[in-house]
Amino acid sequence: MPRKQSWIWFICVLIFLSHQLLQKIGHWEIPFIDSYLDPFLSLPILLGGMLLERNFILRKLYPNISKEPYQFSLFETIVLSIFFALLFEEGFPRWSQEFTRDEWDYIAYFLGSLLFYFYINRSPLKF
Repeated sequence: MPRKQSWIWFICVLIFLSHQLLQKIGHWEIPFIDSYLDPFLSLPILLGGMLLERNFILRKLYPNISKEPYQFSLFETIVLSIFFALLFEEGFPRWSQEFTRDEWDYIAYFLGSLLFYFYINRSPLKF
């Protein structure tokens, strides 16, 4: 991940962890943020982590192939986003009663995927 994109990913991780600490330890409750911030940030964090891992492995296994960092295609981003959204919203609530299904979370996953694709995976602004 180039430097600008890795900072955006890191900020997403910090916001997620801060929210978890404030919610679990500080007992702060802001219903809208408590409901939709985690789904919004989950895909940028997960897909960004997968991108970091993929770039790390490709650099270690194939150092002479390309100096350009790997980027997910739009198709890969869509497929992975659908997979994780279905896993989180359909699978987890069936396996554990600690998870709840919320149709509005799909919008948060979609918006998080857009954040990942345009600002973490690749930057729309070329400098």
